[in-house]
Amino acid sequence: MTIQQSKKRYRVRTLDKKSGTVISDNESSWAYAQIPTPATIGVTYKLIVEVTYLGDHQYKQPYAKRLAVQQKNEEKAKKREADRQEKLLVLRRDRIMNQIELAFAKNGKDAVKFVTCDECDAPAKVLTLTHENSGSTTIDPDQITGALCDEHRGYRPFKTAAIIECSFLEFFYDGVKQIYVNKQTAAA
Repeated sequence: MTIQQSKKRYRVRTLDKKSGTVISDNESSWAYAQIPTPATIGVTYKLIVEVTYLGDHQYKQPYAKRLAVQQKNEEKAKKREADRQEKLLVLRRDRIMNQIELAFAKNGKDAVKFVTCDECDAPAKVLTLTHENSGSTTIDPDQITGALCDEHRGYRPFKTAAIIECSFLEFFYDGVKQIYVNKQTAAA
């Protein structure tokens, strides 16, 4: 949105040429005439339209102050959007971790089938992560940013830097519930 320094003001009067009576009288920032529609077909009116330039409308606050307020509001909007995205990230992560908890409760075999896409309820094919997990065989739950099916695979959730196939993942309980990356499956 751009902020105007000032607005031009016009006065448009429409007069009946025969009687001189004022039909319409408007002041606005753009010139337009309101012309009445005759009640009977074939009757013609002769009108006079006067357009008068009234000068620039000055705002109550100076341009620089209004511009500063606009920039401040835009910064607040960006911050609100970042906070909203951060909250969505936490909700997605909690949803995926709850699905993994359910998988552990159901014996932990084929737990990948319990993880569903963020956009639909289809089984997830990939997990999106905050960073590449090179050299590590486990995934920290705080690394997870989302889960996607084949249809939504092109979508990148907030703070996503890496993607790992769900088929490479195994879930196990070693005192702590962990997500294991099977290197033999990943290498094949």
